[in-house]
Amino acid sequence: MNKAISVIDFTLIYNLYKRPLYNYVWKMLSDKSVAEDIVQNVFLKFYENLKIIKQKSNPSAWLFTTARNEIYGYLRKKKIRSEELMDEDFDYASIENLKADIEETEVKDLIEKEIDKMNEDTKEIFLLRHYSELSYKDIANVLGIDEGIVKGRLFRVRQMLIDKISKLVR
Repeated sequence: MNKAISVIDFTLIYNLYKRPLYNYVWKMLSDKSVAEDIVQNVFLKFYENLKIIKQKSNPSAWLFTTARNEIYGYLRKKKIRSEELMDEDFDYASIENLKADIEETEVKDLIEKEIDKMNEDTKEIFLLRHYSELSYKDIANVLGIDEGIVKGRLFRVRQMLIDKISKLVR
């Protein structure tokens, strides 16, 4: 008697094999959410193929074989994706860029802290020159001071910042 598995039989098989199948997939992948997805896919395929799977065939063998195929399919996709990521996203230059970005951020933070400590006149000159990119002459005109004073103050501020930054880098 080779008749197709009924929906009731499917429910019984589902209840009987859900936990062992899940445990198998979970142990193979060590990822609970992926294991749940794979087990769900296996039972969906099983349900879709109820008419093909004969009662005399071993449903546990079919379920575990399908689960195994799903696991290896997942691992292949994951490996291919990780290789793509390695090729695309990971290179040693990016690590160096990250280090440079971190150092640049630290230097910017230090500069901002030191700018906050400056007296208002010096701070204003520094900001006009380095953030607004005004020329020495334009800064002198805006502030109504001599261009030599602008240059002198900027020189002293730069020297002080160089000292602070060199201490940070050491």
